Amino acid sequence: MTELLKDNLCKETIRYEEIDIIESQKKDLILLSFEERILIPVTSRSGPAWEDKVLDFRKKSTYFIPPVVKAMLDTMRETGEPSCETAVRKTLIRVLQEDISGFINLLQTLMKHANNCIFETGLLEIFFNEATMDCDLHDIIDVFVICGIISPCPQKSLMTGLSWYEINSTLYWDKTFLS
Repeated sequence: MTELLKDNLCKETIRYEEIDIIESQKKDLILLSFEERILIPVTSRSGPAWEDKVLDFRKKSTYFIPPVVKAMLDTMRETGEPSCETAVRKTLIRVLQEDISGFINLLQTLMKHANNCIFETGLLEIFFNEATMDCDLHDIIDVFVICGIISPCPQKSLMTGLSWYEINSTLYWDKTFLS
């Protein structure tokens, strides 16, 4: 995984042909990094959700690293350990320019109650109301999506009639974040 990312962390997008790894390992590493939500294909079937993305291994295929994952990997490079709080804090500060402690607390609470990284927005609304944050819930969702912290799950939402989201699984790497 290190080989896959080492030369590509500073780029906005990464093309398949730019990944300098033995061809027999490249597809497996890209697949693993997509499953872990480290690399997200740019090509989509219908929308911005991670589950709508089309994983393609052609030379012109393009991928991106979500902002929160870039921050996590930068933190790991600097300290040798994952720190979800540092990564989320760095990412949110770039977008919000305000006190983000409420956002981080809300995310931590949500992550503790998510099932396999998936949650229904009714759960988010309950925690949001308990947190008495001075902002709009839809704005929080937008910021979390922009930062790569969460992604909508339209397939599950269509099947259930409820609104579902997926938390980026890299945020579970640091077990201390949920203590």
